[in-house]
Order: sequence, then structure tokens, then C-alpha cells
Amino acid sequence: MIEAELPQNEAGRIYALNGYQILDTMAEQGLDDLVQLASRICEAPVSIISLIDENRSWFKSSYGVPRGEVERKYSICSHAILQKDIFVIEDTLLDERFHDNPAVRGDLSIRFYAGAPLTTCDGFNLGTLCVLDSKPRQLSEHQYQALSVLATQVVQQFELRKSNLEILRKNKELQYLNESKDKFFSIIAHDLRAPFHGILGFSDVLETEIETLDEQSIRDIAGYLRSTAQATFKLLENLLQWAMSEGGAIVYQPQSVNIAELMSDVCEILQAIAQKKNIQIECDIEEGLHCYVDLNMMLSVLQNLISNALKFTPNGGQIYLSARKQQEQVEITVRDTGIGMSDEAFKNFNSRQQIRSEKGTEGEKGSGLGLLLCLQFIEKNQGDLTVKTEKGAGTTFVIHFSTQQSHRSQLINVDYKMIGEEYL
Repeated sequence: MIEAELPQNEAGRIYALNGYQILDTMAEQGLDDLVQLASRICEAPVSIISLIDENRSWFKSSYGVPRGEVERKYSICSHAILQKDIFVIEDTLLDERFHDNPAVRGDLSIRFYAGAPLTTCDGFNLGTLCVLDSKPRQLSEHQYQALSVLATQVVQQFELRKSNLEILRKNKELQYLNESKDKFFSIIAHDLRAPFHGILGFSDVLETEIETLDEQSIRDIAGYLRSTAQATFKLLENLLQWAMSEGGAIVYQPQSVNIAELMSDVCEILQAIAQKKNIQIECDIEEGLHCYVDLNMMLSVLQNLISNALKFTPNGGQIYLSARKQQEQVEITVRDTGIGMSDEAFKNFNSRQQIRSEKGTEGEKGSGLGLLLCLQFIEKNQGDLTVKTEKGAGTTFVIHFSTQQSHRSQLINVDYKMIGEEYL
């Protein structure tokens, strides 16, 4: 037996074959009809659509034998894909390449073989439409031409199938984009209207009634305007981040990040909020700890999680931040002594379903996008996020990231299918 050489375009051929997403799929009536027709026209008891991958000849459709596969080195089709035209062996026992082949000597008892290459428009032979017989014979000119035509029809079926899969994929993407758009406008309509109504209302009071207000009242209104403006600004930032992520515009730029320095930067940003609620933030960061992530995404993740902890922790509470190395991963923990998550919120988080935004311990409102962005960015950095919560005892978020560099796409492609909608 002589094994077939690899085609010169083998790498491209395998890539093209995988692009059809057809290997190891179920039988399809249209292709089954073509192999049956090939068998009848060529007056052969067996007909097969055989696809050749790296290691095997896999039967997409077959007539006369069960669907299955054989090792590539034993497949006569592996010789046929080296040809431009139909590959015909009138008597395998008289051919030194096949006379001792297990497929010839075994149960199939192949004595006659004719295989038409399944050639794509790019010139890749994916496999064959072949007919087999247990006795030596020839193909008539009519049968030869018919087998060639049927092989072309098989490839067209492949192309049609590929186009249908692409349409389904595009429709699914469009559905996600429409859902995201509706979600986006819903958040804008709900979360932006409310603070602006307050800002406009108190601004009107200051403009029309400032002479009647005492100093404390003015300070109270100014404080409300400031806190509301800050919350609205954060909402706008999150909306912009989400919109850019949804459009694939956020560039993923991983680097080795010092966790202690990152935590320090985040705590500095949020220190004013912590002081206002008299919340103590304690850090326990392993010295010299680094992880390989996108710095801006990590900053956003930690800022949102710690903001979340501050929001749901009552006055005088505590927040504990820790980071330690575990084998080839970094474990980052954000734990608070707050009110904990509701049963519904916890259940929805674990099932990645919509989580209703809830008010904080002092009536703080959230953007509805913070946790969404956290999950999005953590997943894009090949990390994972888990949560443990107990009513009245607090919530713990645990993140795991790799300490090693990995090869990732430089643009984020968003999939909201498995991400909750609102929490913060």
C-alpha cells in the first residue's frame, strides 16, 4: 500500500473545509439524494460523499454502507483529492497503491473506485463524491460526465448550506444588536431623565427663589446638584464605554499590571465617597503581584465593583480588598459588610439574566451598566467573576486573572447573550 501525499495547498484546504462547519454534522436529505442518484446513474452499489480532514475520511452522506469514517492513510479518496478530474481505479488489486489496502481486503472489498473531487471556487478539493463496487469495471462516458455534474451539485449544496449558516449568524447578531439598542435607549430614557429632572428643578429654585433661601438650604441644594451631576456623569461614561464596546471600538491592550498600584489608584478616586459614608477601606495586596490584563479595563472593573460595595454598605461599614497569587492566576477579592444581594438578584446574577437595579443604603441610584461592563471586560481578559452574598452580612466578588500573556484579538467583539442587564 502506498499512502497519498499531502496536497500542496493542504493548510489552505483544511482551513477552507473547516469554514464550511460541516464535519461531524447530521445527515442532510439533499446530499443523501445526490449520493443515491450517483449510485443509480453509475450502477454502483455504494456511493459516498467523503470529506478529508487532517486524519480521516469522514462520510457526510452514504448510500449502500453506513455513514462512518476511515483513517486517511487507508482512504482512496486521499489520492483522489490530488487530481483535477475524476480519479478512476478499474481494479484495485492490479494497482500497487491499493492491492493490500485494508479497505480493499476488508469488509468493503473495493475492487472498483471512481471519485470526483469536490472542488470549491477557490480551487480546494475538500473530498470526493465517489462510487464503489466489489467487482472490476469501467465508467461509461455518460456516467463519467454525470458523476462530475453531481460532484458540482454537492459543492453547491455546501455553499448553500454555508450561506444559510451565515444568514442565521447575521440574524442572531442583528437580534442581539436590536436588543442592546432597545436596552440602551431604555436606560437613557429612565436613568438620564430622572437626574436631569432633579437638576433642572433645583436649578430653577436657585434661580427664582435664592433670595428666600438661607445659607444651609443653598448648601443642601448645591450638594444635591453636585452629587446628582457626578452620578449622571458616571452614567454617561458607562454608556459611552458600553456603546464603544458594543461597536467593537475599544482596543484590547494587555500588559503586566501591578495590582497594588492599581488598587491604590482606584481607592484614591473613590476615597471621597468612602469618607462621606464613613466607610473604612482595608487593603491586603501581596507584594510585587502582577497580572496580564488591559489596564483601562481593569481600572473600570475595580472602580465599578468597589463603587458597588460603597453603595450597598451602610454608614460606618467596612470594605476589604485583597489580592494574592494562586498558581498561575491572581485572585482579587472585593468584600463588603453591607446589606447583601436579594435572593432574586443573586439568582439572576448566577444565571446571567437581567438584574434589576436597586437603591443603595442612602438611596444612591446606579447606572444599570456597571456590572454589565465588569462582566464584559473580565471575560475579554480571560478572567472569571463569582459572587458570594448573605443578607445583612455583605457581598464578596472574586475575580481570577492569568499572570501569563495570552494571544488575544485586539478588538473586542461583544456578546450580550450571557451578560446581565442592570445591577449597579
